[in-house]
Amino acid sequence: MCLNLICLGVDMNSPNISTLSKSTYIECNWTYQSNPKSHYGYSSVMQSLQSVAKEKEDSGETEQADILNLLSRAASMMMTPASINEPFKPSFRDFQAGRRSAIPDDFTQEELNFFAEIIGDINEPWLKARLADVLWLCNQPKNPEHARIAIDAYIVHEIGSDTWRRDVDNCWHRAARLCLQIRDTEKLDEIKKNIFLAFDKNYPDCVFMSLWLAEFLDEINLDKDYREDIALKLFTVGDDLAKQGEYSSSRSYLELAAKKCNQIGGQQDWLDCLILSAELHEKEAATRSSGSQMVANSFYENAIQAYRRVPVKHRAGRDIETKIQEVRAKISESGQAALGEMGLVKTPGVDISDTVKASIEHVSSKGGIEIALLYFTGLDSGPNIESLTGHAKASMQESIIGSIAGAVHRAADGRVVAKTPCINFNAGDDDPDNKAVLNRQIQQQFSIETQLIVEGQILPALHQMLMEYRFTLPILEALCYHSLFVPVNREKLVAYALWLGFERDFANAIHLLSPQFEHCIRCKLKDAGAHTSNVDRDGIENENGLSTLMDLPEALTVFGKDFVFEIKAIFTDAIGPNLRNEVAHGLLDDNASASVASIYAWWMILRLIVRSLPIQTEEPIVTNQQESE
Repeated sequence: MCLNLICLGVDMNSPNISTLSKSTYIECNWTYQSNPKSHYGYSSVMQSLQSVAKEKEDSGETEQADILNLLSRAASMMMTPASINEPFKPSFRDFQAGRRSAIPDDFTQEELNFFAEIIGDINEPWLKARLADVLWLCNQPKNPEHARIAIDAYIVHEIGSDTWRRDVDNCWHRAARLCLQIRDTEKLDEIKKNIFLAFDKNYPDCVFMSLWLAEFLDEINLDKDYREDIALKLFTVGDDLAKQGEYSSSRSYLELAAKKCNQIGGQQDWLDCLILSAELHEKEAATRSSGSQMVANSFYENAIQAYRRVPVKHRAGRDIETKIQEVRAKISESGQAALGEMGLVKTPGVDISDTVKASIEHVSSKGGIEIALLYFTGLDSGPNIESLTGHAKASMQESIIGSIAGAVHRAADGRVVAKTPCINFNAGDDDPDNKAVLNRQIQQQFSIETQLIVEGQILPALHQMLMEYRFTLPILEALCYHSLFVPVNREKLVAYALWLGFERDFANAIHLLSPQFEHCIRCKLKDAGAHTSNVDRDGIENENGLSTLMDLPEALTVFGKDFVFEIKAIFTDAIGPNLRNEVAHGLLDDNASASVASIYAWWMILRLIVRSLPIQTEEPIVTNQQESE
């Protein structure tokens, strides 16, 4: 069944079956003529067919136009030769609209019969190979002759550095895969010899050509007879490039050289490749440091990973541990220097004067400290993850610039604490990379909301309450004693931490609140039947940290998805404030510990404790948003 699709301005509907005749195809007199410099493989072939089809349609020769449009559909498919069952993918896919361009399964049996009828009259090898391959894939039972026709047409293309990456590589790759499928060892040997002869040449105009050919032989496992020669040339070229300062291309050669050396049992040569590759990361870092310490830091990290590939048993003889320690020192130094390269991006200010006024009015003159606390903790109801996700997706659609490149997240001391990938446009929302990109955008949205809540609501309201009431430790201890959230024998510790917030000492408050809050969470999960600990090999039971606790399925049941997100965003997500780990490892300094995140965390925990009180009041408990409505 043919899908009714439109791709790249081309109508993807099938032509009238009655117009599909061999004689009409011959009358088309289509030939593919292209300047080698403007030839880009099958996309150029498709464009040529479309162009001639348009001319035929304009001149009233609709039957010929239908045939050429059908052939252009076949040429439009993107080749993925490594796949046995799906070597052709749609060149265009719109996930949101549910549309795509052609794939082999779209062609009807009548169209396949037409391809078989004209295959002997096609002189252009690009089109001949494509139609023969489609016939091999789609017809049942399979006809090996179609595969042989495709193989012969695929390997007609000359191997050269100017055309190899313009679908010629895919053609030879696909031909080799077909040979393996139909067990044509004679033709496979021919392909193998031709590729190695091409590899043995020099390509002064293309630094990667020899590498591409070696990768081709490696991927299809055709290099068994040549591995020693391939390893030697790869190392030689890599070493020469390193001496020329071409560190990136040199490492590409050395990576494959190391693999080949390992395959032939050349252990010392293998180690030489690994170590030289690591040293090149270090050298490139030193070279880049004058331009950007941030870039240099990334290369030093890669150097560490490269040195770690050397097995432990071989490290002493090569003094690898010393080199790793030296690079670690350079990572710390460049990380600190990278902070100075981060510019401050200023956006237009937001007028929050109305919000400040409404927040003060929300908590003032409530007639008692207990009611005032209820209103204070009702300033905001917390984040709504569905709303945040919707805003994040809308923001990403409006501007994709922030999603095209990945992101590196650094701590205040310059350490890289997290990395998020770039968006994958060829996958849907369930793709891990796309989930990470969306989470980054959600975190950014929540960070903005948090700052507005703290500066526009919490701090102004807190100032007003401190003018009207005196918050003492006994009051807060009684609050924690009656709260259903605070465990027994934790009332004084939690109350003191809350009291520090009313003293505006948020730095000390967060250092005491963070571990106590984790314990409160753990107790609630235990009450719900969750296993909050793990047992190691020696039978010793260890309690899990907050990050692991929040990933338990019981967390959603007990706290709900919105509060689970709020806890993760503030306490455990590496691209957020990550207060749990920052506090636990003593990483917060005097300034960072009194940040917006610390103030919000203090208020969030106070909100949870107050809202868990088993009390009733005649006054309605409303949020600031509800009151303004």
